[in-house]
Amino acid sequence: MTERDPIKHEFDPLVYDSAEEGGPNPKPKKRAKKERASRRSVQQCWKDFVAARTDTPERAKKFKRNSIVVGTLALLAAGFGAYMMLRPYPQPDYEDDPLDEIFNYTLFQNEFNNLPVEDRVRLVGSLVKRVEGMGGSDGTLLAAFAAGISGAARDQLEENASQLMLDFMDHFAKDYDTTGDPAAQEDSIRQLIVDMTRLAEEFDGRPTDKSDEQIMEEAFAQAERDQRVFRDPNRGPSLAGVSRFTNMMENRVGARGTPHQRARITRMMRDMTRYLRNEDLSTGKPKGGG
Repeated sequence: MTERDPIKHEFDPLVYDSAEEGGPNPKPKKRAKKERASRRSVQQCWKDFVAARTDTPERAKKFKRNSIVVGTLALLAAGFGAYMMLRPYPQPDYEDDPLDEIFNYTLFQNEFNNLPVEDRVRLVGSLVKRVEGMGGSDGTLLAAFAAGISGAARDQLEENASQLMLDFMDHFAKDYDTTGDPAAQEDSIRQLIVDMTRLAEEFDGRPTDKSDEQIMEEAFAQAERDQRVFRDPNRGPSLAGVSRFTNMMENRVGARGTPHQRARITRMMRDMTRYLRNEDLSTGKPKGGG
């Protein structure tokens, strides 16, 4: 009798290790991440761009020539654009240019404020004469122009008008010498009154042809009339009117000047008033004890 081999029983395991290969539910493998190509820098892109167009001597020569032309045109365009943005506003011709351009320059541009005060006064006089002689079409244009003034434009208009008034007064105040004797001061005041009157009358475009003596006679007569009006409660200015005028001079005109400007303008106006009223320049008391 032959001896039989022992019977071996093989049993499938009841639980599989999911980590083992060949299990019934193997865990899916993760996909390997694709490596992204690194982004090229602007410098590297430019180098590649140049290299692709200069691979032969002929192409390199052509690329160099074209680069010079394009670069030159770009510089010219940039320079022209900067000039147009930063250039001063051109002064129009007050005799022939359209009225809207003249008003825009006079009322709303800072370049007008940079002109000498004598030039500004004469330009305003030219504008006044132009407006007086304008026709119907110009009148319609002027009405439309005035109706459109608001916001920042109105603020700039007030600034230009206030700056002109301040510069007009300071133009004379800065030359007023207060260090001399009373007689020299009075001579200086008389000359100031004459010069101020002549320049002020150019505001309406009609320079005066009066003599210095006529100007002083009229100034003394006007000062006397003003004194009578102020003394008469029925004819004098109201308190509200004086308050509005003072507020305008302090907050709109005076606020634009430096403390030194305000001080010398105040001193000049005070001495001119005292002189025209026949008062002592130092004390303000009537001369002769009157």
